[in-house]
Amino acid sequence: MKKMTTPLMIATLLFSASSVAGMNSIAQCNDCSPSMALGAATEFGSDSVYVVDFVNRTAKKYVANSKGNKVIAKMSIGEITHLNRKFDYRKTYLHAVNQ
Repeated sequence: MKKMTTPLMIATLLFSASSVAGMNSIAQCNDCSPSMALGAATEFGSDSVYVVDFVNRTAKKYVANSKGNKVIAKMSIGEITHLNRKFDYRKTYLHAVNQ
């Protein structure tokens, strides 16, 4: 069992690190409606945007689909952990919204 766990943990860490590497596009939209959060994500030119809401303590990930429109995407544990570490000074724990 231990021999199987180690490679799995290493693969998980590598995947999480690669997905977190591109976390430069973060928009703050406090107490936003879903349409306002989408608007904040659309303002960024990158394909992947994270929208954080400190009032409601949530974080959403938007990605561009094949037509170029931003759609909400599932956020990994590594991504939400990275966001919480990045904004640790705010003393607020963000929760991922995956709709």
